Amino acid sequence: MRLVILGSAAAEGVPALFCACETCREARRRGGRDLRRRTAYLWDHVLVDCGPDLLAQSQALGLDLSELRHLLLTHTHADHLLLSNLEYRRVGYSLVPPEARLTVYGNAAAEAALDSLEYSRSALALEFVRARVGEELDLGEGRSALPLRASHNPAEECLLYLLRAPEGTALLANDSGWWPEDTWAQLAAEKLDLVLIDCTYGLTGNSGGHLNAADVIRAGAELHRLGCLAPAARIVANHFSHNGRCLQADLEARLGPAGLEVGYDGMVLEV
Repeated sequence: MRLVILGSAAAEGVPALFCACETCREARRRGGRDLRRRTAYLWDHVLVDCGPDLLAQSQALGLDLSELRHLLLTHTHADHLLLSNLEYRRVGYSLVPPEARLTVYGNAAAEAALDSLEYSRSALALEFVRARVGEELDLGEGRSALPLRASHNPAEECLLYLLRAPEGTALLANDSGWWPEDTWAQLAAEKLDLVLIDCTYGLTGNSGGHLNAADVIRAGAELHRLGCLAPAARIVANHFSHNGRCLQADLEARLGPAGLEVGYDGMVLEV
């Protein structure tokens, strides 16, 4: 299983566009892994979220998204779903190969968002499948995604995704506070090879809907206690805000001693 972190930031990116805080100033100065685009992931022909940095991400990492077949949406916040990305699949903007139909999976809010597009799904060479908590999504070639409940935005049913393949199982769990009980119950029956956990608030306090570094350490300990981690499992923190007041080195110093890794743009994770 090969998963690429296309972006590792929360909504504003790091450094944030108009921000003069010390974290953003230092991120601009240091560059490298401290420059973060909005969070998204690529798993071969499967994209998870489709935010405002997708074009820049594809260019920076040399990605050919004409081969994309599946798009898993966690929720409809603007940093995770930019509808105009999908509109550029229309004839006149892109030459989409006839076999390259894109299946989009998401909640009711995502379906309504797609229905608001000016062009039909047929014109955009895509179709929509409703993602429902606890109902496995078949992605072909022995791969699937199981939607799990997140704790994020009460206005819609936000989702985490458990990705399954013959070579391993990965949990993508950004944009969530402490996971709901039914999500923990599902995870207790799993053997996870890779876990990506929200760490939006970094070294600061937690104001809900997201986690901070202390929460990530606690979640890692709980996963170990439940026995749902494979022997060589990797736990990676991701989805960071400049409001967390920390840079890559600060996060590594905080999470590394607990055996946890820190995500960054372009990070390739193989299990």
